[in-house]
Amino acid sequence: MSGYSFVNVLPLGYLLIERNISKAKFLRLYVHCSSLGRCWFWRVLCYDVHVPSPTTPSLLMASNAPSNVAVISALYTGTERGLTADLLAAKAAGLQPQAVCTSIISASHGQVTDVLAVPTDSVQAQLQHLGATSHLDAAKVGIIGHHKTVAAVFAALDEQVEGPIVLDLTLSGPSGEDIINQRGREAFVSHLAAPALVTLRRRDAELLAGMEISSLDDAQVAVQRLHKQGAAHVHIRCGKIPARHFEDEDTAADFAVDLYYDGDDFALFEAPLLPLDEQQGASSVLTMAILQHLLQGAALVEALQHAKGVVTEALQSGLATDERTNPDYFWALRA
Repeated sequence: MSGYSFVNVLPLGYLLIERNISKAKFLRLYVHCSSLGRCWFWRVLCYDVHVPSPTTPSLLMASNAPSNVAVISALYTGTERGLTADLLAAKAAGLQPQAVCTSIISASHGQVTDVLAVPTDSVQAQLQHLGATSHLDAAKVGIIGHHKTVAAVFAALDEQVEGPIVLDLTLSGPSGEDIINQRGREAFVSHLAAPALVTLRRRDAELLAGMEISSLDDAQVAVQRLHKQGAAHVHIRCGKIPARHFEDEDTAADFAVDLYYDGDDFALFEAPLLPLDEQQGASSVLTMAILQHLLQGAALVEALQHAKGVVTEALQSGLATDERTNPDYFWALRA
């Protein structure tokens, strides 16, 4: 493979994969890239996955004894986002969610009415109650609205959670709401080492890395910046994005792309880009599928690959339903 003599840019322009997609099937592409000296070695695995109907048995079978998972996020009023979506996704995955509310947000359909952070002492009280009444096997952390609350949450999780923690780092909301200020971002940075995985949307990755991500070239730089800030394992949900910095987004393939980095290797995940305006609950399905797989003993890359497929299947099913304004994205997790 020629054309690049340095290892900080993925030579994706040299990777040619035939993608065959039909209504019934989609191609799940996993590209693993590792470095040895100044040479790149590629391993490409392609999976042809059947998309079942919502009545198909669960892709994630619930265990007889559900794992207790702390679910820490904001409550959105009037929409299935945030804490509501996390609870639905966790239940669907066969997990037992234990909710902690950190903010109350009135925002949907592009309109923001109010963003109210729950006082830190109230969040601490919720966490103390969980510690006194539940054994926590894992945790998913989403929206937190105040820098003091960030510190309080991670201090409590360090004491109370024995298993994996997934941080869905959210700095801005899908309707344009500002979630947390600069001091809050700095607080998150100081705790990036705690989670087993830090996952975030492209926009939030731009805010945290301090750069624009307009290509996979940029995304690779961003994940390395976030790794240097303390995140051992970083996952950016890039969406539709061109491979190279000199390409236009309009020319990019219609694939939703995720990039993962563990400090040594990069993994690229692709799935069909689906035309949904309100993907309420998609990130919750993703993170709960990751947690459920990690609790089964899977490696992070395997859990990400599995979760990417589950989300895509769920979203494709949502497109096929008549209830287009509020499709059920959680069926793919259900037992």
